[in-house]
Amino acid sequence: MRLIYGLFKTTLKTELGIYALLEKGFHREKVRVVPLDATVSATSQVIDSMYKSDGLSLFDGMALSASIGMLFGVIFGSVLYVGPIALGIIGFFLGAGIGYWVDQKMSKDLHHNVPGPSGEIIVSVECDTEEEQETAEAIFREYQAVALGVFPPSTTRIG
Repeated sequence: MRLIYGLFKTTLKTELGIYALLEKGFHREKVRVVPLDATVSATSQVIDSMYKSDGLSLFDGMALSASIGMLFGVIFGSVLYVGPIALGIIGFFLGAGIGYWVDQKMSKDLHHNVPGPSGEIIVSVECDTEEEQETAEAIFREYQAVALGVFPPSTTRIG
């Protein structure tokens, strides 16, 4: 008998994965769910990442305002002595700085009550056969388990 452990974030995919395990023939007595409480009160903030984004990217506002600043710099640079290229570059960096500042102000206003990290869930499944083990691992991977573990691990003797 082997135990397969899967670590999940608290999402809908976790529940769907548990239901998929039950539909594949794993009995309720063989599937155990342990919710974990978060012990860390705050996390470090990343500007944006592929996994944690609120839909308001800092780079979108910077790009938009930098493009507008560059456009105005090129338009008015053709009239002024500095020239369109130099004033376009200055407008680009000035617009990007203003866009970054506006995005920072907006994100502080929108996220003043940012909760700490949400809890995670450990799901364990008792597997009697190798086929059940492969099925459970496939379901855990399909429903985006953060980490997988097998107990007892396959032991290989050296020497």
